[in-house]
Amino acid sequence: MVVGLANDIFMLFLKKNKKKTRHHALTILALTIVVIVLFFGLRPKVWPVTNEIHWLPKKNALRFINPGIAYVDDVHSFSSKQHSGEFTIHVSVAAESLRRRGFRPMLMMHDGDDRRQLTIWHWGSSVIAMNGDDYDNTRRWPRVSAKDALTLGDASFITVTSSSIGTRLFINGIIAKENKNWRLTIPDDGKKLRLVLGNSVYGKHGWEGEMYGLALYGKALSSEKVKSLYERSVRESRFLHCAAEDLLLLFTFSEHEGHLIPDQSGRNQPLQLPPRPIQLKKAFLSAPWHNFNPNRSFFVDAILNLIGFIPLGAVAYCWLRQSHSLPGKYEAAVIVVFCFSLSLSMEILQGWLPGRSSSLLDLGLNTLGAWLGILLAGWCVPATDKSFGASNY
Repeated sequence: MVVGLANDIFMLFLKKNKKKTRHHALTILALTIVVIVLFFGLRPKVWPVTNEIHWLPKKNALRFINPGIAYVDDVHSFSSKQHSGEFTIHVSVAAESLRRRGFRPMLMMHDGDDRRQLTIWHWGSSVIAMNGDDYDNTRRWPRVSAKDALTLGDASFITVTSSSIGTRLFINGIIAKENKNWRLTIPDDGKKLRLVLGNSVYGKHGWEGEMYGLALYGKALSSEKVKSLYERSVRESRFLHCAAEDLLLLFTFSEHEGHLIPDQSGRNQPLQLPPRPIQLKKAFLSAPWHNFNPNRSFFVDAILNLIGFIPLGAVAYCWLRQSHSLPGKYEAAVIVVFCFSLSLSMEILQGWLPGRSSSLLDLGLNTLGAWLGILLAGWCVPATDKSFGASNY
């Protein structure tokens, strides 16, 4: 009898406090979902504690492992107009894998504007030299490229020359591609020019492989000199350079250790190997067509960004209806604005986090997911449901 009376009192208490209890439950649920969204939205996918660049003393080389990065902070030897118009880039590399896709530069020269940057990178076994950020070639910007230029495990000598007769791409001393109607250019607008090896200035496009040497010249080497340089390097099993050809930058990696590699051209442009991976430039809310690569990872990420905000939109909408704090016609708009603001804040913060990318597409998908959640909540809980207070308006 006592137990039955206590149960009746408890049920009466729940009935009288049904709305208040439900509101508290929705509040806790909404806050829990916000915490979960923030955790997965701001959790670094990778947080490497060391810069993955390793010395290979027996090979006179550096080994790059994603997201390793090395850079020259100010390449002042190219500040003169005469060197931006005619030059040679000579580098020797061996790629770790030929199966990786996407933009992963071996070498980049960047002055702050992606549209002017110079990059040498490879897609599978193909080597590409270009200006700008038209990585998927949808805009048909000029470039030179050579198929089957790299062999897994073998060192390849890549030479790019640019002059009044056009742009040439040499692979192992032989011309692989030539464009007589276009000149590859080094960015030259008066701002600081950075040279980046093994990654991009954003630190999120890590290349993997070994690099045996790099030389930059202030003139275009002839075909004969490029071939001779390659043959001598193979014969002596080391990276060689032409000392008498207006040498502007040189790294042979013969030091075998250290985080600051001196420029052997004598122009005081040291190559820095920072102890931790860094971003030399931040990217915020990048456009969806920028470096677009519709692979499995892209679609999985897009789906997660869409469905991740559906529960938040639904529960937040139910919570706001339960609170009776706004007229019904404003509730959906307020929740959309809230979810948009939350997503925008996370995307801005992601621009500073290792392994994360700040994307305009993610912002749009998050907001769309929140709107779908509102529609779902409105369908599951009609406006006539008094438990959400809609009849009080």
